[in-house]
Amino acid sequence: MKIIKRLFILIIVIALVLVVGVFMFTKSIAYEVTDADLPQDVYSESGNLLTIAQLNLMGLVLADEQERYTIIEEFMNYVLLDSIRTNINSAYDPLGDLITDDANYVMSKGAFYIDYVYAELNDNDQIVVCLCFGTNQYYTMHSALFLTFDIDIEIELLNVNVVLTLSEYKIADKKLSMKILDFAFNKLDKSSIEDSMTFGVLDLDAYTFTFSLIN
Repeated sequence: MKIIKRLFILIIVIALVLVVGVFMFTKSIAYEVTDADLPQDVYSESGNLLTIAQLNLMGLVLADEQERYTIIEEFMNYVLLDSIRTNINSAYDPLGDLITDDANYVMSKGAFYIDYVYAELNDNDQIVVCLCFGTNQYYTMHSALFLTFDIDIEIELLNVNVVLTLSEYKIADKKLSMKILDFAFNKLDKSSIEDSMTFGVLDLDAYTFTFSLIN
């Protein structure tokens, strides 16, 4: 009887440790992103997103160095939103009036959802792609994956070529090893993710995104 009692106590202790561990982990990666963080002009655009993105890209030829980085930031947001609406969720419109899962979430599967994917320029003239995710089942958690890319711009007489190369990534403020990212992508269908981009070439083996005027 004492053995059973001790075993029961041990199970309770292990369960409590696991619950506390999960709670502490989710709390440590908590990160809040709202509609206000999105590029408002891009999400309010009613025209053809891909056409506008390509027109913006043409501006790289005459822009000065700092303007080029800003143009690339805006270009990336147009392409990301166009790719979401074309290949993932055509109803996605987080700034719209509809209050539905399709409008508010890029995608929702099981207990988890992705609600935002957007790009921003950091102080080092790098593009940071922010992918926000969370869950509302069993407990509430919201966090964000930040992917930081170096920008290489090559301008020729009749073309502009840009390569974004992943330099680091983190969840909330916690930097993680590239080996973890390799492991995660090896478990996913990389080809379908790469093909979801409506402009440019995404390479999840080299962790690059390449685009040019002559796409």
